[in-house]
Amino acid sequence: MLIEMQHDRKDFTRETAYPPFLAEPLVPDHRSKSRGRCDGVPARGQAQPLDEIAFDAAETGIIVKWIQTHEPLPVQVHPQRGVSRKHKWWYIADVSPGAYFHLGLKQTATCDEIREAALSGRLTDLLRRIEPAIGDMFYVEAGTIHALGPGLTLIEIQESPGATLQLSPDGGSHDLRLDQALEEMILNPQPIMPFPGEAAPFRIVQEMLAPEQRVMLMDPLACVTVVEGSGTFGNYTYGPGQCWRLNGPLPVRATEATMLIVAEPHVPTTDSDNLWRARH
Repeated sequence: MLIEMQHDRKDFTRETAYPPFLAEPLVPDHRSKSRGRCDGVPARGQAQPLDEIAFDAAETGIIVKWIQTHEPLPVQVHPQRGVSRKHKWWYIADVSPGAYFHLGLKQTATCDEIREAALSGRLTDLLRRIEPAIGDMFYVEAGTIHALGPGLTLIEIQESPGATLQLSPDGGSHDLRLDQALEEMILNPQPIMPFPGEAAPFRIVQEMLAPEQRVMLMDPLACVTVVEGSGTFGNYTYGPGQCWRLNGPLPVRATEATMLIVAEPHVPTTDSDNLWRARH
């Protein structure tokens, strides 16, 4: 656990010293696109319709995004290997009636079957469709084909920098984007996981704090998203929709009911190259 209750812990000393504690709000990057929405996450006027708000926690190797959708987004996949690899994780913050997304294949498919479906515009027919509820969580492993649908507001935590390969129906049979995507794609269904596995470069902890609850953040480096609530990180006041880079040990106090999503860097214990070969 990244956060430990003060009354459950008597000794906060350790053999090696933590770096000096730090609480630093990350600067939001508001990104407007026609597929975004004006009725969701607040944003300044020139950022409407808002598609996403990005927070780059460069020191942690993590990017956090608030994403909201008005229409279906393109089908995409992220590479499994090298500097272009991108694992990510979703927390569903809000849904409109009929909201959905696609995550992974419904059944094992060949590259030829996926290519034909992509070129004919029928790719989503091969994908697992999910209609989420608020509070649902999904780990999107690199190589998993996926597409966000309309009516969603979610928090996405992703590996940085990474690359995105879109599968669009406008390319030919020799389209290099499609060829590269097929090289990186997981071709058989995978279990739906609410949290990252050991192969992921980050870990996720969701913390719910009651009003006036006090806890201690013990992780030496973390990226913390405030889903809702207010309070203090050390001597700094936090509020909903913010994202912070924190070094512990750091006291946290909630002045009202708070939900925090804490992401910390993690060195994968799985040989990702061997894992990729096994799935092909």
